[in-house]
Parts: sequence; structure tokens; C-alpha cells
Amino acid sequence: MADERMREFRAALIRVFEPWERRQIRWLSPGMQEQQAEVQSALGMMHPLYERMTCCGEMDENRNNMRVCGIPLCPRCFLRRRGKETGRALGEAFAGVPNEQLAFLTLLLEPTLDLSTVDPGIQRTKRRIQNMIAYQRGQDPRWNDVQLTAWWEMDRDDYGDLEGFGRNKRIAMHGLGWPLFGRAYESTVWRPHLHGIVALGGVTAQEFADALRARGHGAPYQVSLKPFDRDQSVVRNIKGVIRYALKFRIERDFKGAIAEKLDTKRGLGFVRSWWKQEDIREYVEWLMCKRGGFERLRFVVRAL
Repeated sequence: MADERMREFRAALIRVFEPWERRQIRWLSPGMQEQQAEVQSALGMMHPLYERMTCCGEMDENRNNMRVCGIPLCPRCFLRRRGKETGRALGEAFAGVPNEQLAFLTLLLEPTLDLSTVDPGIQRTKRRIQNMIAYQRGQDPRWNDVQLTAWWEMDRDDYGDLEGFGRNKRIAMHGLGWPLFGRAYESTVWRPHLHGIVALGGVTAQEFADALRARGHGAPYQVSLKPFDRDQSVVRNIKGVIRYALKFRIERDFKGAIAEKLDTKRGLGFVRSWWKQEDIREYVEWLMCKRGGFERLRFVVRAL
């Protein structure tokens, strides 16, 4: 009952804000505030990104603009990014494409103990996909309408977690090359993967998945391509994929979209099981290196 009253209070409070303030996400829910605080704690006050996160959400009084840090693990920034990516998908990339021609792609990469090795693997995978689509277009004009918009995501596990995985996940990790030796039993294993939306044009989902598997992605359960739910609208399906792909949650017990729906029902005394602080810091620094932030995670192959 107390939780219900708290939700009603928050809803009433949000209605007080101007629409433009709600769109910019000036205020965070308690759960999102917890994540922001955890990321800042992992960084430490002397880290150059700490101050950027601290200033995120403040208003520039001279220009009446809100400051944003652009760090993907910042809840305000990843929520804003979801809105931007949803607008791109609905208004540009997949405008007018029906449910029947859309599918949700998940592609797993090799797990690794060393986060610095992920970038070369991502680049190889992007080239394989681009070359695969280019080759298929040279063989079959139906592939000219195929397009992909996807985002790289990272999970992490402890080295000793393997035996506790479900059957399919355990088979997938063995097939992809789970590290044979960790520095310690609790060493962190990073699991990069790709989530995205595929517009199939006249190609079937099976043809697309088979072509991916033939181009170096043939490990068990490495490729998953699920047609969009015909019982839901295209808008709802696209929003769901983007929300799932851009979760940026750093909780060990977080189980994707299902847990996110339950997040509002968690009591005020709920204690989250965060990643280790050194892993959070390492992940933030990886996200923000080179052409840092969100754009390094976005991968697009356009139709001809």
C-alpha cells in the first residue's frame, strides 16, 4: 500500500513539470539516481568524468539549456538517447516498413577476460556483416532492401559463473570460447553482443540468419533472429527493441526488460547487487575512449 502511494505521489509530481522538462529528463527516479551514484562512486571524485556526471542535469542560466554528460551509464543520458534512437528508427530508417519485414537480431561475440580486446572483435564482426550483405546483394537483388540498425551491449560475469548458466547459455559460451583460465576464480569475463533491428525486404529471416552463420558466426546459439510480434504495432515493437538494446544496467541480478518492468514495484528497502566497482570504472572508460560515448556503440548498414 505504501509503495502504491509512493508511485501515485511520483506521478503527481511529474505532472507539475513542464513538457519540455519531462522530455529532457531533468529529474531521475530513485532507482536511476542509485545507478548514477554508483557510477560516480566507482569513478571516484578525482576521475575527470566524475565532475561531468555531477553537472549533468544542471541548467545553464545564461542560455536556459540543460547540461548533459553524454556518459552512456548515466541514466539521464541513456534515457535521452533512447528517445533519439527511437525517433531515428521510426522517422527515418524504418519508416513505412511493416512488421512482416522486421526482425530482432541478437549476435554474440567471444567472451574475454580483457576488455581491451573487444574493439578488434567488434571491428571484425562489422566488416563480416557489411561484406556478407554486399556479397548477397551482388548475387540477389532482394538483398538491396535489407538494412540494419544495431547497438553493441556488454554483459559481465565472474569466471566461476559458467556452471550456473542455463543450458543454452552454457552451450553458447563453450562454443564461443569461454576463457580456459581466469586470473582468479572471480575474474571478470566480458560478454560483448549486438542487438538490433533488421529490415528484411524480400529476404526471409532464415536466409538472413543462415548468411550470418556462414560468415563466421556459426557457434551454437550465436545468432538469434526473431520476427517482430505481429500482434503488436510496429511502433511498440521498435520501441521495445531499442529499450532492450540501450539498457545500460549494471546490476548482477538484472534480467532485462522483464526486471525493468518490475523495477517500479520494488520496495524502498530493496538492495541492488551492483557490478564490482572496478568493473564499472573500466566499462565507463572503455565506453568513453576513442570516439567515445553512444556513437561508438551504433552500427548501421543502409539499404541501397
